[in-house]
Amino acid sequence: MSLKGKNKILLVLGREALDRDSSLYQEVLGNLQLSGFEIRFDPMDRIRFLFMRKIGPGKFLGKHLLLPFLRAVYVVLVQRQLFDFLLFVLNRISSLEFRTRVVSRYIQRKSKQTKHLVVLARSAGSIVISSIANHMPVDYIICLGYPFRSPEEGDAAFRTAHLARLEKPMMIFQGERDPYGGKDMVNQYTLSPQIQLSFVDVDHDFNLNEQDLLRVKTEIERVLMKWK
Repeated sequence: MSLKGKNKILLVLGREALDRDSSLYQEVLGNLQLSGFEIRFDPMDRIRFLFMRKIGPGKFLGKHLLLPFLRAVYVVLVQRQLFDFLLFVLNRISSLEFRTRVVSRYIQRKSKQTKHLVVLARSAGSIVISSIANHMPVDYIICLGYPFRSPEEGDAAFRTAHLARLEKPMMIFQGERDPYGGKDMVNQYTLSPQIQLSFVDVDHDFNLNEQDLLRVKTEIERVLMKWK
């Protein structure tokens, strides 16, 4: 397929507590100048986004049973990752590793139809994409709140070791008061020259004021304009 026939994708990789980010995504993605990019949601999140659009971010009685079932069907039947799914069910790999494998397969499957791929990652989604980006056709990563450390468990190599070796450009918007790594913590980590840090006055929930929201949206639009 020629480049002319390929599409451009803005892939959104959310955090585990996706329901709590509903308003954030509406603010960041609303009225965004996409420059020909299509917004696609993480395959592990698309079903949850669909439910959130239908019923809102509130509690849904069946979601703890129905959503995991639908996600499992997607991974096994569409992604054809039965082996990885069984490893996850049997507790042989973590939920983060399972999600990383699903995202990796998804990007590989889409790569033949994709001309440019920009990733907007949030929290755990940032670990997923930054850990595999060197081996994926990723043009740029924009992160909203990187989880450098766990407030309860502290540092762990899987969160930060790969950041020193990242070869793809990445902009991290980090909360100054983020318990997962605020302004007083992030200088403790070795970051690749490809990584830029920009601090905003928020905690990990990322409730942006109007000025910082404009900064984030302007950066996303600036990046997308590179491949207009």
